[in-house]
Order: sequence, then C-alpha cells, then structure tokens
Amino acid sequence: MKNKKGAIGLSVETIVVVIISLVILAGGITLMYKWIFASESFKQTIDEQTNAELERLLVEQGKQVALPRNVADLNRKESHVFGIGILNVGPENSFRIEVSPPIDMADGSGNIVPITVNKEDWLLFDGEPFTLKQGESVKKSIEVNAPVENTPLGQYVFTVKVKYGTVPDEKQYGNTQKIVVNVKG
Repeated sequence: MKNKKGAIGLSVETIVVVIISLVILAGGITLMYKWIFASESFKQTIDEQTNAELERLLVEQGKQVALPRNVADLNRKESHVFGIGILNVGPENSFRIEVSPPIDMADGSGNIVPITVNKEDWLLFDGEPFTLKQGESVKKSIEVNAPVENTPLGQYVFTVKVKYGTVPDEKQYGNTQKIVVNVKG
C-alpha cells in the first residue's frame, strides 16, 4: 500500500512540476515577444527621427553633408547606427563615404592615449561609389561597434568624409563630419 501511495505521490509531483515549467516557459516567451516588439518599435522611432532630421538638414537648409545625432554612448560589445545624408548641389557625380578610425582617444581621466582601432571590427558601412544627379539626395547608414569585452573605456572620435569624382582625382565634398562614441562599460 505504501508503494502505491509513493508512486501516486511521485506521479502527481511530476505532473505539477511539468505544469509549472510550462507556465514559466509560456510566460518567458510572452515576455520575450513584448521586449522584442518594444525594441523594434523604439528602433523605428529613432530611425524616423533621424530621417526627419536628415531631411530637414538636406532639403530645408541645403547642407551638402549632414550627420545629425553624431554622439552615442555604448557598452562593450554594443553597436549604434548613425545616419548620414548627402545632397548633390552640383552636376551628376560619383560619391563615396570614407570613415577613418581614431588614432588616439580620451580615456576615463581625460588623458589622450594612442590606440589602434581595427576598422573592420569597429565599422560597418557601404564604402562603394554611388551616383547622384543634381538636386538628388541619399541617406546612408554607418554602424559603429565596440567590438570586444576588453575594449578600452573612453571617447573615440571617427572622421567621416564624403568624396566625389573618380579615383585618383577624388575631392572632398562638404564638410568633414565627426562621430563620437563614448564606450562606458
């Protein structure tokens, strides 16, 4: 009789554990979908704000090169996407974006220290030439990553230039822009 009670008790406990596990799993999946939806919604809002600001700078103010919201605070192994806009005010031409990594940085104490930044690890952007007709504009993205867990903390300043013409006669188009990335932790 005791063996039957023990077997029934063990079976009931197993069923209870399985039910609790399924409830926790369902709750976790629901919570995960809510977070993903909220982050996608937030990302769209930021993208819409950046697009609106680029449109305002390029069309209303007639800037040749615009890089609004050029400062980002990142933790290690995080990334941020910056939007750059280019308006061709001259005749049809070939353009290309060039981003240069910093050779030094301001550490947490404000000291300038030399660094080596691997462009392939830190930057993702389309550096291929593209053509714009007179009065035409384009919006491009530049993704900056703080690539590794031991990335030194501090302020990194990347230089962004837009070149036009054909190699080797390329010239700079518009003003040099800066991207400031503060790696916090």
